[in-house]
Amino acid sequence: MKILIASDSYKGSLSSLEVSKYIQKGFKEVFEDISFKTLSMADGGEGTVQAIVESLNGKYISVACHNALNEEIEASYGLIDNFAIIEMASASGLPLVKEKRIREANTIGTGELIEDALNRGCRQIYLGIGGSATNDGGLGMAHYLGIRFLDKNNKALEPIPANLPFIKKIDSTNLDPRIKETKIIVMCDVSNPLCGKDGASAIYGPQKGATKEDINFLDQGLLHLVEICLQEGYEDYSLFPGSGAAGGLGFGLMTFLKAHLQSGIETVLDIVDFDNVIKDCDLVISGEGRIDHQSMYGKVPTGVAKRAKKQGIETVCIVGSIGSSVGDIYDCITTIESCVDHCCDIDEALENAEDNVYKAAFRLARSIQLGQKMRF
Repeated sequence: MKILIASDSYKGSLSSLEVSKYIQKGFKEVFEDISFKTLSMADGGEGTVQAIVESLNGKYISVACHNALNEEIEASYGLIDNFAIIEMASASGLPLVKEKRIREANTIGTGELIEDALNRGCRQIYLGIGGSATNDGGLGMAHYLGIRFLDKNNKALEPIPANLPFIKKIDSTNLDPRIKETKIIVMCDVSNPLCGKDGASAIYGPQKGATKEDINFLDQGLLHLVEICLQEGYEDYSLFPGSGAAGGLGFGLMTFLKAHLQSGIETVLDIVDFDNVIKDCDLVISGEGRIDHQSMYGKVPTGVAKRAKKQGIETVCIVGSIGSSVGDIYDCITTIESCVDHCCDIDEALENAEDNVYKAAFRLARSIQLGQKMRF
């Protein structure tokens, strides 16, 4: 039997590779004639760089850059052959700032990572845009790559949300020319537009410290940015699903860099060549920290299972816990095994995560063995 293990990490406890290690340990105690392939997986959010670097034997690149409040930090991204995999949160993420100053927070650091990848010859860049501290519509990122946002006196504005209402012109003359030669794929699984009640400011602003007054200011500022973009001849992406992701960075990437927004898990599956890797496998094992009805929408286990099902291969899951409602998950996943086999609190479950995964894998392997013996 040949098994592909393609699991997400268990946030706060185990990496994808560690999950795979203990699944293999459990199965090898039941089956002697068994082999494994492993793909580290993620859905385009946190952990995507690590998953792809591990799966494709890439390397990490460290870059001196700036966080969302222009403080000096060091961030990293993945380099695989001639393409880069970047998480914007590694430079412009919310956990990197000690204060939530939403009218100042910007995406300059994301621009710095993109430029570094360009300097290393990358002409294909994958960019995950979850976990931001920003609500600047991509101003900082675009500014760092050469675009200038001008006021009524043709003076370049500091690229921060506080200056959104004062933009009168956009000068793209000095946009890094390498951008035109580069394919930028944005991994995004939210459908929020840029503005309005479902937009970047209203939905994600509060978690970044925005007050009601801030939300109205930011939303109007982004709407003004759209109007200026239209005056300058840019295409209107403000209603495009995902344009409101990462405080409007989705909008900025599409508008100023001609980026393409795609499903995170589908993009990751394509990058690691999942469809070819799985071809000679008998079974797929996936998993994540918690599986519930939300897992149907852009998460690793269901993304993996749907791809496997197209080739007639069953998928089973080992997860940290199972939610009260798993919706239609069993339409694509054959069975789900929870790691936790007794009542305990979250701290105990995390502390014993390695042993819990191993034991769950052992139980699942025994069940598969029973099924083989009971063929009618």
